[in-house]
Amino acid sequence: KGREKIRMKTKKFLETLLAGLTCLSFWSGTGEAADARWDDGVPRYTEAKVNIHEDGPNLLFSDSPEMVQKCGVMYRDTVKGKFRLFFHHVNDTDSSKRLAIVLRRTGIRPALVQLGRNGISDPNRDWLEAGKEAQIRYYGKQKETDPLRISRMTDLLGLQKPTIIRPQELVTGIVNLESDRPVEVSVMMIPVKTDLGLALDAYGILPPDEGDHVLRGTFPASDVHVRLQEAYPSNKLETWGIKLADDVLNPYVRGKDATTGKKVVNYGNYGVMYDVILPTKGKRDTVLRFNPYGGPYAGAGLLSMNGEEAKEIKIPGHGLAFGWSHDGETMVLGTIPENGEATLHFSPPGSSNLPIRLFLSPKS
Repeated sequence: KGREKIRMKTKKFLETLLAGLTCLSFWSGTGEAADARWDDGVPRYTEAKVNIHEDGPNLLFSDSPEMVQKCGVMYRDTVKGKFRLFFHHVNDTDSSKRLAIVLRRTGIRPALVQLGRNGISDPNRDWLEAGKEAQIRYYGKQKETDPLRISRMTDLLGLQKPTIIRPQELVTGIVNLESDRPVEVSVMMIPVKTDLGLALDAYGILPPDEGDHVLRGTFPASDVHVRLQEAYPSNKLETWGIKLADDVLNPYVRGKDATTGKKVVNYGNYGVMYDVILPTKGKRDTVLRFNPYGGPYAGAGLLSMNGEEAKEIKIPGHGLAFGWSHDGETMVLGTIPENGEATLHFSPPGSSNLPIRLFLSPKS
């Protein structure tokens, strides 16, 4: 029901925005000009053959209940080693609350937790903007930090000051972590001035959203590697397409809700990191397009050509979101040089919709 609200709230705004941009161009983070859409919809294309491999650290996914209506624990699990946390929650109460991600040691000795690449949004009533902000920060330049010493407990969102969210505001984020000892991770909504220790003892696990799509759990694979089985032949003047996060050609990752023991599916692969390797052959350059055909999309990523340093890109580069009302709406991510290779890093953003398609076509 939360995503339906954002669709309704932003529909009028996005339709107005897209109407105003019909005669303009989107600009990618690489400086490439791109038509906002293919006027006649998605052209005829060949489904590219790809190899897909899943691995990576555990993913702790906390997005249910999405609309948090009372204080409690939205998700909890105990982990060790490398893991990734993705969280996405709205304060659906009538007063300000504190959102906390509490790391608590489970053994006698303190745990050392290294904070890795991360992106956390500010509290925001525009959920698409919050999802995009988190990704821009995740894929942006970051400073190394010293490990956190968990002598008892630490609020990951309160290292500088507590994260306070007003009614109907969302906070979403992606955080990579590594712990040398088991730590309990609790994603909580609590009163603003409540002591963390008292809150951990006082508040129980909140039930997930009703229905079959329970968006929380621990998933053993959080990285998806995609590579063309053969290089794209730019001389043949045909378009290739790759569907991702569609749960058919690219299945959603499966895991278990540690709070209930039930098997769960990450519908949308939120928090999953994709790297897509696209080799080409032929004497023509190749245009790489991004097409969100599941609905509005607002995110970011990294793109590199021929092994060079990756450049940060916004998806889309102009405006907040795209893909609301036209299946053929695309963004040019960049141009792959002849006989070259591109690598795209992206992740499904919170509040955005899946699946997506990548298109390869010859530059004319």
